[in-house]
Amino acid sequence: MSRHLRLDDDARDQAALFALGSLPAAEAARMEAHLAECPECRAEVDALASVVGDLALAAPGIEPPPGLKERVLARARAERREEPPAQPWKEWASTEGAGGFSLALAAQGSWDRTASPGVETRRLFVDRAGDRITMLVRMAPGSSYPSHRHGGPEECYVLQGVLRSGDLRMEAGDYKHAAEGSVDPVQATEEGCLLLISSSAHDELLAGGAR
Repeated sequence: MSRHLRLDDDARDQAALFALGSLPAAEAARMEAHLAECPECRAEVDALASVVGDLALAAPGIEPPPGLKERVLARARAERREEPPAQPWKEWASTEGAGGFSLALAAQGSWDRTASPGVETRRLFVDRAGDRITMLVRMAPGSSYPSHRHGGPEECYVLQGVLRSGDLRMEAGDYKHAAEGSVDPVQATEEGCLLLISSSAHDELLAGGAR
């Protein structure tokens, strides 16, 4: 684009589109380079820039609908929220109790979501040196947990509800011990269940993946 001695209609249109920010990226880049060499176009863009700035103030003020701010903030928070880890207990620190005791009081407990929808865990005791995790696992009705290989012995006691492990059906009061290296099929529940589990922190997911 050559320097202009006098602006024609096409040059004025380009200047107006540039001032409005309506040029495609490639054309805008060429226009920026041209403005560095063309005082006429630069003066036109500068004059239009002040008009464009005033346009934003010319529109009448409109009161936003009730609750709009809260909905926008909630949406932004939801989009920022990271997907929970597949096995949150891998990130738990060791539990250190005073005087050789460790307590997990019901009133102070919190549940960690997993990447499996409807499956949550609560830390009871963590021994990193001994590779033992004791936890509650709460599964909502219709939820499931992927097949996995045990990194160490696992003990599972059903406190409430019904757990299905492949063809095995476990009800409240049932107990299962799994040896290191053994594989559990998909764990599922139709009714929902609450489990007490003591296991290794190094179980390997075989379906669904792990983060």
